[in-house]
Amino acid sequence: IWMLLTTYGLRSGEIRGLRLADVDWRNDRLHIRHSKTGAHSELPLLRAPADALLDYLKHGRPETTKREVFLQAVAPYGPLSAGLHRVVGRPLRAVGGLMAGKRGAHVLRHSRAQSMLKDGVSIKVIGDVLGHHSEHATAAYLKLATDDLRSIALDWPPGVEA
Repeated sequence: IWMLLTTYGLRSGEIRGLRLADVDWRNDRLHIRHSKTGAHSELPLLRAPADALLDYLKHGRPETTKREVFLQAVAPYGPLSAGLHRVVGRPLRAVGGLMAGKRGAHVLRHSRAQSMLKDGVSIKVIGDVLGHHSEHATAAYLKLATDDLRSIALDWPPGVEA
């Protein structure tokens, strides 16, 4: 769960909704149904998240006929029914990683968006990874990163009035 949250900036509902068929091992693709927008994305299944998923499926996931990837750790084994606040919030509090007004998995989503921006990834691509329909939605995740936004902004063309 942590690997998917930190690599892709997924929402809690996207983690909970991930099904075994959404992991395309042959083509190294991850199919995401964005819980907030209803949009679908195909993301590359990167090596570290693939290894973490495989380890969980082999050693951590209870044996069951349920098709969700992540299940409750205690019987009855079923889909995760609640948000990931307990899974994520406690460790984040322990290391002082909470942001004002943000809890749990959402902190990691904001953090991933800002780290992509620092790496020079365009707002469009960040929005695509996060499953946003508009750059306006993505900008809300980057509003505190104005220095980073300035570093990737295009120069104003000569002769064009602001």
